[in-house]
Amino acid sequence: TGMEYLQAQRSAAQTEALRQAEAFAEIQTRITDATRQILSTLGTLPAIQEQNWDQTTEILKAVHARNPDYLNFTVLDSRGIVTASSLLAAGIDLFERPHVQAAIQTGGFSSGEFLIGMIEDTPSFAFSLPVYDNNGDLVAIINTLYKLSSYAELFQTFNLPKDSFLGIVDRKGLRLYFYPPKETNPIGAPIVPRVWKKLLEGPDRGMFSDVSSDGASRYFGYKKLRLDPEQEPYMYVVYAVPQEAITRASRNIIFHYLGIMALASLITLFLAFRLSRLFFGSRLSRIIAMAEEIQRGNLSSRIHLEGDTSDLGHIAGALDNMAEAVEKRDKMLLEEAEALSVSLKEKEVLLKEVHHRVKNNLQLILSLIRLQTEFPLSPEEEKKVLEARVNAISLVHEMLYQSESLSKIELGDYTENLVSLIHSLHDNKHNIQTQVSVEKIYCQIDRAVPFGLLCDELVVNAFKHGLKNTENGRLTVTLIRSDGAVSLRVRDNGPGLPEGFSLAQGSGLGLQLADSLAAQIDGTLRWESDKGAHFIVEFPLAE
Repeated sequence: TGMEYLQAQRSAAQTEALRQAEAFAEIQTRITDATRQILSTLGTLPAIQEQNWDQTTEILKAVHARNPDYLNFTVLDSRGIVTASSLLAAGIDLFERPHVQAAIQTGGFSSGEFLIGMIEDTPSFAFSLPVYDNNGDLVAIINTLYKLSSYAELFQTFNLPKDSFLGIVDRKGLRLYFYPPKETNPIGAPIVPRVWKKLLEGPDRGMFSDVSSDGASRYFGYKKLRLDPEQEPYMYVVYAVPQEAITRASRNIIFHYLGIMALASLITLFLAFRLSRLFFGSRLSRIIAMAEEIQRGNLSSRIHLEGDTSDLGHIAGALDNMAEAVEKRDKMLLEEAEALSVSLKEKEVLLKEVHHRVKNNLQLILSLIRLQTEFPLSPEEEKKVLEARVNAISLVHEMLYQSESLSKIELGDYTENLVSLIHSLHDNKHNIQTQVSVEKIYCQIDRAVPFGLLCDELVVNAFKHGLKNTENGRLTVTLIRSDGAVSLRVRDNGPGLPEGFSLAQGSGLGLQLADSLAAQIDGTLRWESDKGAHFIVEFPLAE
């Protein structure tokens, strides 16, 4: 029993180490996603696109003031020279920094490694995002440094078991963070080579046992973090628990059970000698005791007179069978009650989440109304635009309530319904025909709303501009999946886009909003003018 307990505790400790590592990795993923969102939003600002560095500097200072966990926000030109910063002076050359090189090489959001910031000598971790113009030329590189000291406030709320620790390591094996702090595990120093080798050679998540920097044997659970499935990990989250506490508890149980076995053996020999003549009375006493136990609610009580063919033996067998049947029925009722309780709690959690989504979407509608005031339209046009946007959001919730899942939406049916709604809002006196071709694609609810608004803006734009004065107009909308990504195409047979068309000049709120929404779902918006206007949105789909 002691050895079984030891094996069970080892398995539980390894599982817990992996679970904790994945939980802490999820926190880091949220930090990285928040950083990506901040940099992506900054990259869409006209001040950066137009290279107005004075205005960009003021914006970066305002963003930095609202995000104190970051050491600095900096914009570089294509040569890696500082042009705007919340703290650094213009003209500093950062071209050789690893995160800058990674951003240029990958052409997307990239991370660096452990470094000491030029300001305050603060240990930090860097992120970069390149910004391109409509011609695909590099306009700027936006950098930010996340202060490693910010982890302290984040992890102080965690109550780790004694001698357990949490570690975060960069791609070179340098320690970015260690909690609780320890002299044997300084920040910025490399971790134990054996442990680092196992982290490098292992799968994206896993467990192993080894000796840590303080000389203690531990179970390690780890999770590798990647910015993109095709890229190398940029960070490793490690959680470790000591082995000694587990083996010590197992030894104590083994000695405890051995003592109980010895004492039980002595008592058994004594009772067998003294009560052998009272065997008959003993059986009857056991039957009475078992009946009293059942009366008190102890349905697990048994007489256990197997093999006794006497009348008392038959009675004891019948009572045991009755108690076993009653215990099984009682256990089944308890399991059903627990299952109902768990199901109810899950429904409560999902309902709260839906309420939260509704609140966010109402705030989104208010923001869209405020934005539209900066692009005045006629009352009739403004009514149609607002109604289409509200329909795009409400349709998400309508389909959500009609589905079995409260966390995901089928984009194919959603696109067909949305196009039909928008078509019904616009005058069809020009005999405009719509053709929708979609595949079944499931999407998380937090990405469905931006997708719906994006599709709405492109379709409404086609009705308002591309097909406004076109006889026998035709609108084609397709939604397909290809190589892990989703492609949305909206095409009309109108006069097409004007020569030199760009979102920054000559476009209204709708297309500028569509470009921003595409960035929110990590996608891109591009357009063509070939026998009409043709807009293409491509974005990855997180399963």
